[in-house]
Amino acid sequence: MKFQPVVAAVLFFALAAGAQTTAFTYQGKLSDGGGAANGNYDFRFRLYDVNTNLVAGPITNSAVFVTNGQFIATLDFGGAVFDGSNRWLEIAVRSNGVV
Repeated sequence: MKFQPVVAAVLFFALAAGAQTTAFTYQGKLSDGGGAANGNYDFRFRLYDVNTNLVAGPITNSAVFVTNGQFIATLDFGGAVFDGSNRWLEIAVRSNGVV
């Protein structure tokens, strides 16, 4: 009877560890006018295969704060697009609020 709580705890932690998402963070450096960018920028991300066919996206991250040129954006294209094939990421950016 003493072992039952331990087994239950091990099973609980095993289930909690298995929960993973497909989201990841992309870190980059942005220049604006020849210098490091600062302020809010809108980013758009698209994922392509090697034949330039759109695989996923766009994902739009509005008002991403950029400081001293550095930014972080969270992306989630889903797990199905990462099947071991080569992919490339297109990043489009504009000043926040520009139409």
